[in-house]
Amino acid sequence: MKKVLLLHGYNGIPPVFNWLKAELEKMGYAVIMPSLPTQENLRYDIWKSELENIKKDLMGRNISVIAHSGGNPFIIKYLRENKLNIHLYIGLAGFSDVFTTPGRKDLDEAVLSIAPNQSEIEYFKKNAKLRYCVYGNDDHIVPLEVLKKHAVNLSAKHYAISGIGHMGRKSNLQKLPLVIDLIIESSNIESRSATK
Repeated sequence: MKKVLLLHGYNGIPPVFNWLKAELEKMGYAVIMPSLPTQENLRYDIWKSELENIKKDLMGRNISVIAHSGGNPFIIKYLRENKLNIHLYIGLAGFSDVFTTPGRKDLDEAVLSIAPNQSEIEYFKKNAKLRYCVYGNDDHIVPLEVLKKHAVNLSAKHYAISGIGHMGRKSNLQKLPLVIDLIIESSNIESRSATK
């Protein structure tokens, strides 16, 4: 069975993940949606330890990853360290460069903890077969240039959408049909490759 890992960011599971989980399960996917420590506890070593009990579920090329915000740099580091491969990556409000937020030392420290290096990014590009980035052009957390640079860093196809903000709790985004469209597109690409 095909699996999807939904990986949240700094503030926990965003509302849109609950909708995505339901839609993906209707499509026959097994969905893994861990609730990991949040905010100042978003540290690479803490999250890595938390994922130990599901690491075996992330083996194999049939896994897809949909990551929100801080989940994006984390999964880039995690794939390299664990020598994992994934079929599909969809980054929501993702970043791979360090950025700072005035008055938010807690957030700045979390970003530093999970920031990938260039070799981790290169590994990810080689071992995440299909890569897409989706971000709001009105994101109130991650600067727009950082969001765009993330897509460039990963050589990913990217989509800027108006009115979706950071896609977290404050944005209160309930649905994001584009993600389902990208999953269907990736399945079609895979089917065409298999018939060649």
